[in-house]
Parts: sequence; C-alpha cells; structure tokens
Amino acid sequence: MASSSSIPESAIQDTTQGTFTQQEAPAYEIKGRTISLEEWELTVQVERPVDFTSLLHHGCDIMEYYESQDLGHYFSMLNGPTYENLVKHLWVRASVYDKHAAKMEEAEKVLIDPSL
Repeated sequence: MASSSSIPESAIQDTTQGTFTQQEAPAYEIKGRTISLEEWELTVQVERPVDFTSLLHHGCDIMEYYESQDLGHYFSMLNGPTYENLVKHLWVRASVYDKHAAKMEEAEKVLIDPSL
C-alpha cells in the first residue's frame, strides 16, 4: 500500500522514436509466493464464529442481550461472507516479520525522512 498520495513517476524510453514518456509507478506490488502449495490445493473451512440459531436450539437465547447493546450489526458482519479465493491468495503469499527487524527498519526510514 502506498503511504502517500503522490506516486513517483519513472521515465521510459520509446525505442521506436527515441523519446521519453512519463509513466506512473504502481501504488502496490504483487508479492511472490512464499510457500510451494498452489492456491487450488488449499481448502478453506468456513464457519460461523457465533451461531445464535444453534444456541437458541439448545435453550440459550442470548441474541436479545446483544441487540439491546446495538451489537447485532457486529455479529452479522462477523458471520458475513468469506471470500475463499481472497483467503487462498493471501495464504500462499503470507510471510512473517521479526518484530525487532521491523522496528530497526522503521527507525532507519525515520532517519531518512523525519516527517514519518
């Protein structure tokens, strides 16, 4: 993700006419795979974190308590759709960062640009 609204531009030479044209650099970078699995090999198990219907069936009606606190929308969002292709795309490109190394990189970037 880009951290500012300005996108650096890069000059590209047109070899047929020998002229330079300005082209915007993309604001994002598609990361390569970090694991050897293919996306189609993954299985995403979709479940409802809070199933009020099942709780009601077993004699535990707690939905009214959450609705009185205006939390009904939160649980409908929590139990909302799962985009399986997006989850698979994320997991084959996921990586783990060392907290200490990330802090060192952050300090280095702040030294380069104190406005950060």
